[in-house]
Amino acid sequence: MGHRLSRRRFLKGAAAAGVLTAAPAVIVHPGWSQTGPLRIGVLEPRSGPVKYVGDKHVAALGYAVEQVNAAGGLLGRKLEIVVADSEMKGDVATRRANDLILSEKVDFLTGLGSTVGKAASQIASQNKKIFTPTSEAVELTGEEFFDTTFRCTVNTEIHSTLLAVYFTKLGPRAYEKFYLLSEDDNFGRSATAGFRRKFAALKRPGQTIVGEEYHPFQRLQDFGPYITKVRASGAEAVITSDWDQDLRLLLQQGRALGWNVKVGSFFLNDPSTLQAIGADAIGHVTASDYLVTVDSPANTEFVKKWRARYPNPPLESRVPDLTMGRYAECVRWLTSVIKKAGSLDTARLIKEWEGAKFDMVWGEVEMRPCDHQMQTPGYVAEVMVPEKIPQEIRYFGNEFPYIGRPVKIPRDDIAQPARDTGNRRCA
Repeated sequence: MGHRLSRRRFLKGAAAAGVLTAAPAVIVHPGWSQTGPLRIGVLEPRSGPVKYVGDKHVAALGYAVEQVNAAGGLLGRKLEIVVADSEMKGDVATRRANDLILSEKVDFLTGLGSTVGKAASQIASQNKKIFTPTSEAVELTGEEFFDTTFRCTVNTEIHSTLLAVYFTKLGPRAYEKFYLLSEDDNFGRSATAGFRRKFAALKRPGQTIVGEEYHPFQRLQDFGPYITKVRASGAEAVITSDWDQDLRLLLQQGRALGWNVKVGSFFLNDPSTLQAIGADAIGHVTASDYLVTVDSPANTEFVKKWRARYPNPPLESRVPDLTMGRYAECVRWLTSVIKKAGSLDTARLIKEWEGAKFDMVWGEVEMRPCDHQMQTPGYVAEVMVPEKIPQEIRYFGNEFPYIGRPVKIPRDDIAQPARDTGNRRCA
């Protein structure tokens, strides 16, 4: 790696997120163990067009770490994070994961992105460190599995199944013609394949897929040709894993060009995206394991504490939606496993986490022993005008449409069968 991640560089990088006051997470106060803090190495985009995603995740990790430390720390030691810029590139992630482990002496690794996850999982395995990816790439718990990898989020197969179950069983009307349109990358193709497989198993009589297509990732300015094909196909619903600019342009241009479809999305609950889309997002749906509008006492308390910790954050971090909630809860689960194991020994942690159950703020989850894939309920929510959203969850006032209360889909309805994972341990 071209440079070493010093404590000073970490503090500077975390502060740059704009929502995280990093100092409480790294200063060791008198009375803490002299062996020093436990450290989580974090691989996130800290530059480039998706830096804001890394900013949000640093905020989520900072919040979670502060909660752990305020409750007395972990095994008598303080917890801290060390952040490295993955640049969302596999080769960069490999170098920086090595540096985090060998130079910064981190005890665990986490990080975003399919290519980053694949690189980091190998480095973590080689160094016998637990890795908790936020990537949904099925391979990480499938054919490219390492026993040091534990995923406490859905994978693309489960994420896609949420939409398939919704549109075949729970939707407000029986949509018959579906068009699959996503970004031409590993995530887009994997998500589309997952929906197609589950849809084939669940579809009602008359339901069919009338088109499937992929477009360039975050480079397209004119979705007109794709929207024209959607309209010509007679599709009533569009399933897309698009996010950020691609999702915004797709919905805005689709409405402008006169399509009349219901969009099922993976990431439409992004506040920045919804603010930019505005009324063109109303009526479309989004799906995830965690949505900030989940109705539970634990989630209400989580959001309350988050907002107290970050009273004046950027728009995208005003509430811990999207992957922020996942990140924070994963830290909480990991610390629970460490406490129960009473050790940082990787073999003991693996044994303790396999088959473990845990109460996330959105419901009970379980870590499947054979592939270390979290088994979880999921949620689908519709984007509504502010006036239709209950006041207690109208987090953005009347600024723009957001999601209302979600529909809960039970764990067993969305679980990927172990035999279908491609993981030899699950055969």
